[in-house]
Amino acid sequence: MRIREPFLGIVGCCLLSAYAWAQTKPASLQSLPIGTSTASVDTLLKGDYAAWGQIPPKHVALNRTPPLYDTDEAATLDIPTVDVRCVRAQDKLIVHLVWHDASQDAVILAEVPTTAPETRFRKVQTEVNDRFFDAAAVMFPTKSSAGDLSPSLQMGDPDHPVRIYYWNATRGTMLMEAHGRSTTRRTGQSFPANGVYQNGQWNVTLELPSLPAGTPVAFAVWNGTQKDRDGRKYFSVWQILE
Repeated sequence: MRIREPFLGIVGCCLLSAYAWAQTKPASLQSLPIGTSTASVDTLLKGDYAAWGQIPPKHVALNRTPPLYDTDEAATLDIPTVDVRCVRAQDKLIVHLVWHDASQDAVILAEVPTTAPETRFRKVQTEVNDRFFDAAAVMFPTKSSAGDLSPSLQMGDPDHPVRIYYWNATRGTMLMEAHGRSTTRRTGQSFPANGVYQNGQWNVTLELPSLPAGTPVAFAVWNGTQKDRDGRKYFSVWQILE
């Protein structure tokens, strides 16, 4: 079964050079404040307004990647910003993302067969090849840098690898790593997260490790209605944690 989705695969999350910078000085970027809250991690992950409502959001501008394939349809900037809130709680960094989306693109997929592929009588292709799901991700350097340069937005490089916390409205979460274009790989690990679609917007909360101040982070959003997948998406430039 083959279903197209916004997976960070071989092309995965590789931003074209016209839309990304190989390296960027953090000093030239906007800072991302960290709020305070007495709520527990579980409460924060639920995305309750009582836990997040008193924390001012940072409106992070999103850019649109250019077409990656000859068959790609033109895509307008339907999601120009994502509201980001961050809180430290119990040695974790909880990130709350909110963005407006006119449609909820999430479906229930058929279960993957439990039998090994080589033992199946025949392979059956899916009859539906136009399923594209809403998704979001947070990317940050795997290791801290002693210099004043952030990793490349094109999935880092061999000397500056990155980690991606990816959430999909249908698949759930997966932790990925990369050290340059075409190197993104799944680690086989997941992480706590919660996503709720209501009143024309997504509220997604992700549990990250407690990243130190000065860490650059970048955000990405996929819109299923616009057939976003792989590197076809919205993305931000680096933001520096306060």
